[in-house]
Amino acid sequence: MKKKLKILIPIIVGLFFIYLTFELTTPKERALIWGYMNSAKIEFVLAAMLLGASADVIRGLRWQLLSKSLGYNCNNIISIASVFMCYTSNMAIARSGEFVRASVLSTYNNIPLGKTLGTIAAERVVDVSISLLILISIWILQYELIIESLFNDELLFYIDDNIRAIGLVVLSFIIALILLIKKVKKLRMFFKTILEGFFSITRLKAKMILFVVYSLFIWTCYILAFSVIKFSVPELSSIDSSLIFPAFVVGVYSISLSNHGLGVYPLAISLFLVNFGINTEIGLTYGWLAWSCQAIITLIFGALSFFVLPLLNASD
Repeated sequence: MKKKLKILIPIIVGLFFIYLTFELTTPKERALIWGYMNSAKIEFVLAAMLLGASADVIRGLRWQLLSKSLGYNCNNIISIASVFMCYTSNMAIARSGEFVRASVLSTYNNIPLGKTLGTIAAERVVDVSISLLILISIWILQYELIIESLFNDELLFYIDDNIRAIGLVVLSFIIALILLIKKVKKLRMFFKTILEGFFSITRLKAKMILFVVYSLFIWTCYILAFSVIKFSVPELSSIDSSLIFPAFVVGVYSISLSNHGLGVYPLAISLFLVNFGINTEIGLTYGWLAWSCQAIITLIFGALSFFVLPLLNASD
């Protein structure tokens, strides 16, 4: 029953947010969104797809650095295909992709499953760290703009007058969380695994610089793929360029709420942009175009990977 719920809940969440999007828009707005998406310039759509696919290819090459640090060699095609299979699996069953990828890498390269899971966990730690750095950078560089748009004046004055008390509450919460982690065995083991995965990266030694470069390229491709969507539809020019970066981060953190961000991703971006005076239909157009580009690439290359890898294995 628990396994069924883990599969069904993300799907239900995605469908709920699609329904919510439908309820929040009028027939006229939905017609506009569809019209905007149909009029999107194909060259920018293809550019977004190419950049998104490039990020996934680089991700596959980056993983090879970790496998080699453990003494294992991996075929380029298998490594890259496993990434697309991971994301395709996540679209069907939320959070199943990492296990599918680890299994594929283990099976086709004769690497112990535990080690492939560990390397993927290490990658995840790096990517989460980068996303947090991006988030912190946005708050530092665009703090006033975001705060003023998300909160009214009375709340801002209240925060300013009670900043010390708020800081104390936050600090108390962090301390309580640490104590909870120490007491709860599952949580403690979870964080221990993350730390072990993170420190396994130190085995890269001379290849560490290349690993960092690959990581930066991956996120640069993702950001550029999201950014070029702005030029695909003339009406999207109303979105200020300074909002693209924070909107990208909102999208990144919304993906995990449903199967590959289905329903959640476009609505989250739209709700964020509404705070800055962007019309709902414009925000949803941006969100759905960005999500669709990545989803199409994932499905095409993921399906090819599931089909081709067994043939490669049979021919060996």
